[in-house]
Amino acid sequence: AVRQRVAKLPPVLMQFKKAIHRSNRSHAARVKRSTFSRWCGIAVNKEQGNDYNSEDLAAAAGIVGAEKLWHYNWRMTSEVHVDNVQFVPMIKEPGNTLGTHTSELPVAFEDGRGGVVKGWNEPDDAGQAGRDINLRSNPEAFAQAWTSDMLAAKAKGYTEFIGPAMAHDTCWLDYFLKACETTAGCKELVTYLAFHRYRLDCSAYEASPENAGWRDDLSYLLTYYRLMQKYNSRGFNIKGLVFDELGCLTPSYTFSDEEEQLQYMKQWYKLTLVKVKMGDADMINAIKSTPWIMPKGPDAHSGRSYSLGMCTAQDGGADAGEDAVRAIQSLVTVAWFSISPGKNHLFSGSAGQGISTLGQAYFDACKDVAGGGSLPDVPVPAPAESPSPSQDDDDGDDPLVVKLVARVTGKVLFASSGANGGQGLGMGSPEEHAEDSFWRLIRVAAGRYRIISRYSDRVLYAASGSNWGEGMGAGDPSSEVGANGEWNFVAQGGSHLYRIVNALNDRCLYSARAGDWGAGSPASWVGDDGVWSVEVQSSSATPAPATPAPATLAPAPTPQDDGDDDVLDGKRVQLVNAASQRTLYAKVGRNWGWGFGAAAEATTVNGDEGVWRLKLVTGGKYRIINEATDRALYAPSGSNWNKGVGAGSPQSKVGGDGDWRIIPQSGHH
Repeated sequence: AVRQRVAKLPPVLMQFKKAIHRSNRSHAARVKRSTFSRWCGIAVNKEQGNDYNSEDLAAAAGIVGAEKLWHYNWRMTSEVHVDNVQFVPMIKEPGNTLGTHTSELPVAFEDGRGGVVKGWNEPDDAGQAGRDINLRSNPEAFAQAWTSDMLAAKAKGYTEFIGPAMAHDTCWLDYFLKACETTAGCKELVTYLAFHRYRLDCSAYEASPENAGWRDDLSYLLTYYRLMQKYNSRGFNIKGLVFDELGCLTPSYTFSDEEEQLQYMKQWYKLTLVKVKMGDADMINAIKSTPWIMPKGPDAHSGRSYSLGMCTAQDGGADAGEDAVRAIQSLVTVAWFSISPGKNHLFSGSAGQGISTLGQAYFDACKDVAGGGSLPDVPVPAPAESPSPSQDDDDGDDPLVVKLVARVTGKVLFASSGANGGQGLGMGSPEEHAEDSFWRLIRVAAGRYRIISRYSDRVLYAASGSNWGEGMGAGDPSSEVGANGEWNFVAQGGSHLYRIVNALNDRCLYSARAGDWGAGSPASWVGDDGVWSVEVQSSSATPAPATPAPATLAPAPTPQDDGDDDVLDGKRVQLVNAASQRTLYAKVGRNWGWGFGAAAEATTVNGDEGVWRLKLVTGGKYRIINEATDRALYAPSGSNWNKGVGAGSPQSKVGGDGDWRIIPQSGHH
């Protein structure tokens, strides 16, 4: 593999990043929403003749949309402002930003700032915060310093905290988080994991499994994703990954020319990151089938002490490709590194000259994910076969009329008349919204509904490519709302308690204690503020739960004796695809859609994880149960191809979508 010295900038550029440029200019815009529903970011400052100013930022906002864009400059303040473009301040190193004490951090939600603050810049690199050898070589000793810095930020009104931004040493972060886990208050002060990436091989870079650099980048993201998964299982609540510096360098560590940067931007950013975020099946499948995706280790909990240079490639396991896809899907934002002395790569140079070719490519790709500027009046039109909201459900029952009440806040979801898209939609008290909080549920498929305002006939949707508080709306006419207006109702236990999850993009509806609301993806990251009481106002029915979430599924059918002496019942088998020779498996310690797949080589499947037991149910139907995990294979209605399929445990939670017919084909077995 190509060995990369990532995020190690030459001395002149390090000095450039260190220079202080304080802001005294006031700015009236007050941004209230979190930055990281904003996919498109810029890592840029105004120094050393690069001529960056507010006109440049406004030009970028004109392409992407101001409410979809954020920027930072490695400082606490900025003199570059555009209304509704959010600035994210930074505490650059323990206790200060370039000599300005943490106590000087400006308050949140003023002067263009939101509620997000960035933490230390490259504590693993000798040219940045890691110039303190104690910090660079002993990450576990600094969990308390992090807690103190972020508590100071929290006291200023910040609510989301981007963890130390790593230059390259993922092991440093693992050992830091290990110490954070046992430091009082620390776990709650790491909202995102952040990292940087610079390549030396951009001219030859291709989004292809044969390209070592591409596999290297996938391995890098996979490492952070697995750290996030590991520490969330240990009590953290990390919401996603922040990729807040990336770009291209020459072998002498100066910035590459525009042609090389365009190659990397196209192959890695646009054809890989953006395509996966947009759900491109070809790219997703290409990554899943790519070999040699190898995260870095060893694990901080393995018993070894941290040492500089200890990180090496580790075996990624059979699901490395699948997890690499999830790593990209968990990215909440990316920020291209734009500046070097005397030059601004995303802009044309002198103030007001506009966007460079590189900048145009970047912001056009950003817009694809961010969805452009303001929300459209209505979402994407529905496919022709999508049922009309005026139709009754396919069971012939009258539509349910319900109120959707957030269990945590007691607020109701409403959609007023005379508005459209994201306007006139929100959460409010039941008393204030006695009329416009009634919704009709129109059944589309088992457990899946369209949610239509009885008051305004607007259909609730959550746009793909957006997240959390962004991209929510209710469209009218309802016939114009597509698949992002279909929702699964996932029962939670207790009378009429559900999670309401968008069937297209896995965004889970929530109403937070802090007052904000929206739909977050992946749904598993939404906490108890994503539980809703569905209060039925008419019809005695309640929504049929969706498959395959635990605690929502119908019990498995009771096996019956159909009178046949079936030779397959009880057999232990391997399921090997006749065309590809891929072996079906279900991993121990995972469930539902996780740790499930088909391995290209049976020798890579561990023991009975690739062995399945056939259990006759009735009438030639079988349950296919993994011997190692007792997980039952299922494929839910309403999904297709690689969507929704998995293996769930306990079996009693797998419904009728876990029954299979085994149809003989020509050839042995």
